[in-house]
This record gives sequence, structure tokens and C-alpha cells, in this order.
Amino acid sequence: PPYDNVAELKNIHVAYGERVIFKSLDWTVRKGDAWRVFGRNGSGKSTLLSLVCADNPSAYSMDITLFDRKRGTGESIWDIKKRIGYLSSEMHSSINVRSSALAMVASGLKDTIGEVYRVPEESRDICMTWMKAFGVGHLAERNYMTLSSGEQRLVLLVRAFVKDPELLVLDEPFQGLDRKAIIRAKGIIEEFCSRPGKTLLFVTHFNDTLPSIIDRTMDLNSINN
Repeated sequence: PPYDNVAELKNIHVAYGERVIFKSLDWTVRKGDAWRVFGRNGSGKSTLLSLVCADNPSAYSMDITLFDRKRGTGESIWDIKKRIGYLSSEMHSSINVRSSALAMVASGLKDTIGEVYRVPEESRDICMTWMKAFGVGHLAERNYMTLSSGEQRLVLLVRAFVKDPELLVLDEPFQGLDRKAIIRAKGIIEEFCSRPGKTLLFVTHFNDTLPSIIDRTMDLNSINN
């Protein structure tokens, strides 16, 4: 269904015990926006992204609208996730699945984590096309767990793109990549997000790896002060 805003967060309050992460936070992400999410460690970047990606169970008690539908009005978490391509350091470090790199990429089509051990023939071509674009086509049949950390990161980055998502949420996607891989991946992100209706949330501490498509900044340091 058509929509104008990917996310609307109104008067959001998040605290863990005595520690307040957000107080009265308002944020609107419009379809086609390209945001950098910036802040020191502990400023709430991961929490904010978990609210947008429907991964935070407390979101149901908050005033949050995703793709113009208010949370808790009947949509399932899977209805939301099928529209989002996601990569984070937390995801990378938590995976311990002995599937092939190709199967790991294909798992992005079903929003599972590497649980697709046999890649359906109809999915193989699109997965391989994306893997070759990112320069990891030669790793397709390798066991994901035997890859280097940088190779794993690239495979997970491909996984975020494979279903042609409306929203890309990339949290430190270039961590562990060499300069050549960063330049290539950055170019793909810029080309992908220049298409109509594609929205980007991008987290990085390094200005020189920022995709040129980004034109907005959510600075959590200033919000939390």
C-alpha cells in the first residue's frame, strides 16, 4: 500500500532503570529520505533503529507509526520486516550458522538468519547477481563460518539488499572492510538509494565513508544533552 512516511516517532521515552536513553523524542523519516544516525556509544543509536525495525517489544506502548500504520493496529512484525533490509554489528556477532554464504544471502528473502540451507532455484540468480555486484560471488559455496570477518560483513550486506527493500538500515556496514570493498559498497548504496521510494538510515563514526546520497542527520548527542 502507498505511504508517505517510513517512520513517525512521537514523544518517545526509553529508559533502562535509572538511565534515560530518550526523553520526549520526535522523529519523522519520510519516504525517500537518506539519514545519517550519529552519536557516541551509549547514545541510543541501536535502540532507535530497533524501534524503526520493529525489533523492540516496548514499541507497542509508544506512539510509533511505520509505513503509515500505527504499531499495534494489526500488522505483524513480518509485514514490517519484509520491507526492510538490515545490517548491524550485533547481528554479525550473533550469527553462528553453518550454511553456505549463498544460503546466508538467500535467508534475507525470508527474514530468517541463515536458516535457508537449500537455496530455491528461482532465488539463486538474484542472490548471485547481488553477490557478484559486491565482489563476493566467488564465496557463494563457502561455509559462512569459515569466511573472514570482512567477508562475512560483505555477505550480510548483500543479504540486506537481496529483497530490494524499501528501507535500508545499515549500522556500521563497512566495519572490517578494506578500502576497495568500501568504495564498491558505497557506490552500490548510492545508486540503490537514488531510486524513487528508497529510504536509508545509515550509522557510521567516519565521515569519509558516508554515502553522498545522505542529506539529513539525526544527532543523538545533541538530543540527549
